[in-house]
Amino acid sequence: MKLVKQIVNIRTEKELSALYQRKRYGTFKILFTSTWDKSCLALDKVINKWKEKEGDELLYVINSWDLPASFSMYMVTSVPALVHLKKGRVKVDVEYPTVYRFFDSP
Repeated sequence: MKLVKQIVNIRTEKELSALYQRKRYGTFKILFTSTWDKSCLALDKVINKWKEKEGDELLYVINSWDLPASFSMYMVTSVPALVHLKKGRVKVDVEYPTVYRFFDSP
């Protein structure tokens, strides 16, 4: 059985609240993006290739137009930003090359 990577778009406050409650015990990633940013648009192709690779990872995506206040939860001030959550620990990658490498790695 092939493991599948999933991308979940968070668009409502309710979805965001449920995700935020999981941060203490969950392990997941959140990509903060904006539809107006050229770097984010270029990253879309890389993310689609990442999704096709085998694995069981789950990526949540938050668009600045849908939930602009959500960016303050993790002190995200630029896009794209990739937040790594692992059982309450938070790491934020905000440099485009670092974010890109995560999706482009084998």
